Order: sequence, then structure tokens, then C-alpha cells
Amino acid sequence: MENSFKSPIVILANGAFPTHLIPLEILEDAGTVICTDGSANTLAKLDLTPHVIIGDLDSIDPNYEFHGLEIHDPNQENTDLEKALDWAVMNGIESVTLIGATGLREDMTVANHYILFEYFEKLNIEIVTDHSTITCHRGQRSFDSFPGETVSLFPRRFGTVVSTTALKYPLNEMVLDPSARAISNQSLGATFSVDASEPILIFRGHPEN
Repeated sequence: MENSFKSPIVILANGAFPTHLIPLEILEDAGTVICTDGSANTLAKLDLTPHVIIGDLDSIDPNYEFHGLEIHDPNQENTDLEKALDWAVMNGIESVTLIGATGLREDMTVANHYILFEYFEKLNIEIVTDHSTITCHRGQRSFDSFPGETVSLFPRRFGTVVSTTALKYPLNEMVLDPSARAISNQSLGATFSVDASEPILIFRGHPEN
């Protein structure tokens, strides 16, 4: 069913709407926009229309007229963002960018970071905020970068062994626990890599305007 939707595919969650040029351009250039429930209200205020709305639909303005694909999922065991991601996986979608996944509610911001741990093996997935691009992986992965880019690492599990290349403060088989120990590193050039024995979140800062 993925062929029914144009890439790139963006899921707009119901957090803080972005103001930075990078997430705004991603949203503007999306081939398909999937809204999680009430985030459709935000788009409507901007005279924009999503292609798909997914969720329990308890937050949508009752006067909102929508003629796209509407998927009502009343399950209260998962969030609307999880419902959208599950739907994407079921329909063979391979890559998604999450916008609006942070801000407003601190608990939902933390929960949406944990969502990356749950879905990174099912989808090529990233969160883009006003400050960072956030991804999750296990094993070795290289990243496009620029000199001075802020790079922060957050492992999921205690005792995660991490090695890096091309960062100002190198990690060589360092044992990391979930903490603030590996934040605010810096990239030295056009690429860097992170090798982690367990799933790890990578925060990459946006260039300064």
C-alpha cells in the first residue's frame, strides 16, 4: 500500500508546532502528511490539509471538514503516535519523519523519545525538532555532519559499550549508562560514526542560521 502514498512521508504529532526552518521545510516538502488526531487542527489554522488522520479522534475540532483518509482507532493502550507508526508499518511504509513530537507536555516528549527505541528496527525513523534531528540505532552507523555540530548520546540500557569516530571528545569502548555523561560533544568534520552495543539515541544539532 506504500505506493499509494508519495514520499517523503511526515507524521505530524500533537506537540509544539515547529518554528525552525529545517522542520518547516520538511513539512512543506512532504509528499504525504499523516496527522495524529488533534494535530490536524493546527494544520487547518495554517490552511493546510493532511492526507491521513489517525487516532481516537477525540481532539479534532468537530467543525473540521476532512475528505482524506480517516482512521479511527479507539484503543487506549497506545498513543496516537504509536497508532500512526503501527499503521505505517502494516502498510509497508519504510521511512518516516516525525514533526511536532516534542514540546508542550514533558511526559509526552519523553514518551516519544522512547518510541524511537521501540520502532527503529521496524522503520527508518527520525524526529526533527526546532533544535535537533534525533535517531536511534544499535551497532555501527555513520552520519553526515558539519564541523562543530552538537552531538549528544543517550543509551537505553546500563552498561552500553560505545565507540565513536570524528568527535571532539572520542569514546573508545566506553561503558555508558543512561545519564548526561555523553551530551554536548562536537563533530569534527563532514561525517562521524557511533558504534553502540545496545540501542542508543543520537541527537544532532541544526546548523546556526
